Amino acid sequence: MFTPDPPDRQPRGVHAVVVAGIVTAIVVGLLYALVLAGHGARPASVAFVAVLVWALLATGAAVLLALRRRRLVATHERMRTELAAAYSREHDLRQDLAAALTDPVTGLPVRAVAEKSVIAATSQRQPWAIALADADGLKTVNDDGGHPAGDLYLAAIADRLTAAARAVAADALVARAGGDEFVILAPRTDSTVLADAIRAAFAAPSIGHRGASPRVSVGVAASDGSNLRYALAQADAAMYTAKQTGNQILVYEPGRDGVPRADGTRTPVRRRDLEPGRDIVLPTNGAGPLVRIVCSPDDAATIVNALWVAHGRWAAAEPAPAATREPQVPDQTIDATPTAEGFDRIRALAETERAKYADLAARVSATLDMARRQP
Repeated sequence: MFTPDPPDRQPRGVHAVVVAGIVTAIVVGLLYALVLAGHGARPASVAFVAVLVWALLATGAAVLLALRRRRLVATHERMRTELAAAYSREHDLRQDLAAALTDPVTGLPVRAVAEKSVIAATSQRQPWAIALADADGLKTVNDDGGHPAGDLYLAAIADRLTAAARAVAADALVARAGGDEFVILAPRTDSTVLADAIRAAFAAPSIGHRGASPRVSVGVAASDGSNLRYALAQADAAMYTAKQTGNQILVYEPGRDGVPRADGTRTPVRRRDLEPGRDIVLPTNGAGPLVRIVCSPDDAATIVNALWVAHGRWAAAEPAPAATREPQVPDQTIDATPTAEGFDRIRALAETERAKYADLAARVSATLDMARRQP
């Protein structure tokens, strides 16, 4: 750190000027005395003149040195003030920069730090594991306990992700990518090892934590270091699949998650699009195209139960035989009883709806059986 010379320590140049001034005064005085002596002046007069000249020159040099010192003191004080202000400003800027690069809720670095690390890591050409985590249930926590509860929930997730990252690599980076998403960059780490560490971190019981246990959907991908940004896109595709299936931690698989485009955007083509038989598809009876149901078997079973309930309601809606219907119409009332043709139309509608729900329930049940038999 540069520090100006204090006032009591004059630069070497100033000392040289003082010495030169004194020597010059002595020489000039002696020369003048010699001149006087050459003109027949008495020795006492010559000596007096020499001393007088030397004294005048020395006094002038002293005055000049005093002025020089005064300027040096003023310059020194001004430089000290400016340096102190500059150091204070630098300190404030460093604090502002640190605050701007730190998420106030979780204490993690922000996305800009992760982006810079991705760029720097690409030049290192070493294996990396990358994970993208999305907080599950954050909206419910915010709705039930307010946004302060949501902040505590995000902080708990950040703590567990940090513990998982530190378990696999001491120099791993955990950052909040924005909103309810987090990113982990772990050098020299296998993607499966990172996924297992995250599972272990979130399987641990909550100690001293109030509210919902933290849950995440995570996608993990591996990179040889040549293109971490593309590996990040792969982790995003796996995380999307994990989110759709619900609270999963998945290592990227191209057949299941799709292959991101060169620019990193997610492709809509996935295994369910390439292999329709893996989804729940209603068998056609020739009346129309296949109907694809993208849901879990438990959800499909719920649909079947709902269809059978609707079938039973339509069966109960069938009117009684016309022979038993002899309405007794009091005087001065309006008879709103359907006619025989009206009852026939109601019966036909009930039979149609009942048959439709029964057929749909049977088809979905058959497809569920087929899906359960598939590997």
